[in-house]
Amino acid sequence: MIRAQRSLLNAALPWMLLAAGLAVASGLFATLADNLAERNIRTGLGFLSDRAGFAIGETLIAYAPGDSYAAALAVGLLNTLLISALGIILSTLLGLAVCMARLSSNWLLAKLSGIYIELVRNIPLLLQMFVWYAALLFGLPGPGSGAVGAIDLDNRGLHLPALTLSDPARAALLIVFLASAILFGVFRRRRARVVLALALTGMTGVLLILWGAIDLPRAGRFGTIGGLSLSTEFLTLVAGLSVYASAYLAEIFRGAILAVPAGQREAARALGLSPAQTLGRIVLPQALRVAMPPMTSWHLNTIKNSSLGVAIGYPEFLSVVDTVISQTGQAIEGVGLLVATFLLLSLSLSLVTGLYARRLGWSVAGQPGRNQPAARESFPIRAVAAWPAWVRRNLFGGGRQSILSVAILALATIAVGKGLTWLFFDATFAGGATECRSAGGACWPFLRENARLILFGTYPEPEQWRAAGAAAALLGCLALSFAPRFWSGRLGLAWLGAVAAAILLLRGGFAGLPYVPMEKWSGLPVTLLLASVAVIGAFPLAILLAFGRRSPKRAVRWPSVAFIEVVRGTPLIGVLFLAAVMFPLFVPSYLSIDSLPRVQIALLFFTAAYMAEVIRGGLLAVPAGQEEAAQALGLTKWQARRHILLPQALKVSVPGLVNTSISEVKNTTLVLIVGVFDLLQTTRLSYVEAQWRPYFAEAYLFTGTIFFLLCFSLSRLSMKIERKLHYAG
Repeated sequence: MIRAQRSLLNAALPWMLLAAGLAVASGLFATLADNLAERNIRTGLGFLSDRAGFAIGETLIAYAPGDSYAAALAVGLLNTLLISALGIILSTLLGLAVCMARLSSNWLLAKLSGIYIELVRNIPLLLQMFVWYAALLFGLPGPGSGAVGAIDLDNRGLHLPALTLSDPARAALLIVFLASAILFGVFRRRRARVVLALALTGMTGVLLILWGAIDLPRAGRFGTIGGLSLSTEFLTLVAGLSVYASAYLAEIFRGAILAVPAGQREAARALGLSPAQTLGRIVLPQALRVAMPPMTSWHLNTIKNSSLGVAIGYPEFLSVVDTVISQTGQAIEGVGLLVATFLLLSLSLSLVTGLYARRLGWSVAGQPGRNQPAARESFPIRAVAAWPAWVRRNLFGGGRQSILSVAILALATIAVGKGLTWLFFDATFAGGATECRSAGGACWPFLRENARLILFGTYPEPEQWRAAGAAAALLGCLALSFAPRFWSGRLGLAWLGAVAAAILLLRGGFAGLPYVPMEKWSGLPVTLLLASVAVIGAFPLAILLAFGRRSPKRAVRWPSVAFIEVVRGTPLIGVLFLAAVMFPLFVPSYLSIDSLPRVQIALLFFTAAYMAEVIRGGLLAVPAGQEEAAQALGLTKWQARRHILLPQALKVSVPGLVNTSISEVKNTTLVLIVGVFDLLQTTRLSYVEAQWRPYFAEAYLFTGTIFFLLCFSLSRLSMKIERKLHYAG
């Protein structure tokens, strides 16, 4: 009887959940209709044909303020495609170069590339972009400060020669291209093709010069005119996306190269192939098939991260959508276009790479097992007598290696010398902004004056000890997480207690503590709180989504799949805009919710979608016989999931979950775009005053160090957990 009741409940539960979801959705849309009518906001896409009325600084097609909103959105989309394409190409090339350096037999080059990867991966992308932007804006000379050459770089951008082709020049250029294609098909030898390419390039250059088709940059009254100008915002976005993604791609390429069996290299050597030929013709083609899936995922991230242009004023698609929403008030349509566009771009890239892989017959399944990488010889710190032999083997083992080591040592000495000079020898340690201006090094009085502003922002100064206590509670739990004896349910309870204590301390209103409204919360406590609540709150939701996506019942599986794919296919900034702009439309007008809880909910959902895929991967790794054995023992489906499947899946998924937590710490920097004062936003506030404006480097160095320590600690925690689970297994 009891078993029949349970079976009936299990069969009815999905439909009960579906009915509850439909009821909630009906209530939300009813509230939405009331709010739209009350605020006199029209709906529909008819506004796309209206006059936009705003200018866009950088366009790939002709556009004027008198054009329609549809034309403005097309300009933003093309800018996004351009930024994404350049970011994908440059990050792939740079990542491959860093990977080769990491695998180099030269100890110095391998270590420097490892330091590059750790630094770039453990500092948030938005912070890196602000550093790039500030360096280009304040570190380069202004326009007109010197002679303008064929290539000129100032704080307004990079100025290059441009082509202004007349009709005869276009015809001549077309003829040259057609001739090139025909002759390349005729010549089979590689050396002949190179000579032909150089000859045709020279011929093309002569033709363009004869027709006056090259427009060189030149000095104008208000700056550089003529040629092709790439703005500072454009350069910042391309550089930031390329450098950030290259660190992750380098590790992907390294793992793929190490997955190629060592016998392939030995066979190539036996055939007489040189190391370069072995790498280009044997190793890389096989490594690329292994690297293709994770590399595609990072290219998708590059497309979504292009939306960060809104933070520095570059007119990409998200920035244009934000302007359109501000002018028309049609947030639903704007956010819908944003989500649909990025989903389409993501699906298109996945489709293209999938077709390319299938055309070449590539498949991740059936790949040979990964080789264990050869352990790199560490520096013998204690055995002083072994130093000369180690140096000869790892730094001066041959002519090329010796030249490379000398060059690296020279450049490193210069860089370290300049860094120490700026940090200490020429730095100012006492006084104020006046004393800093007379010196050429770091201005440490800036941090003395602004450290509290960076750490605690606009939180009332007399009560900042409470903000420090909230941050200490959360950081204390992070320290406890490194102790294996606390790896149990007690650690989860400790995190819940720390979050509750942090919220109570920040809010106040009890035991004589003055009440502090949420709009005053800012700085480091907000960053830690957003990340902690997002990870803790997303974990149970991610478990439900993971099981829901694997459910045989379509009423459960389809909503789970839709939620995960839509959230993962949308940039986080789009999800934050959804929370900041559209959330108020779905709640009654008398209910007011601060921006911080709305942003927190958005981060929680975003984290849950990624965690769900990590946990689903862990569930797929559990042998099917485990569930069958649980059923044979008389366990119900939920008991089997709770006591058998989930513990084994989480054991496999813990490193991935910690990596998601690291990403969440870095993702908190994006909340400044929707008006939440996190640590990065307070850092930007610290050099707003004119006297402190030149010292942005000190501000970003301070904040970057905090983020690096947080993310690096979490990455070490991930490695510690992985080793612990490996030994336990």
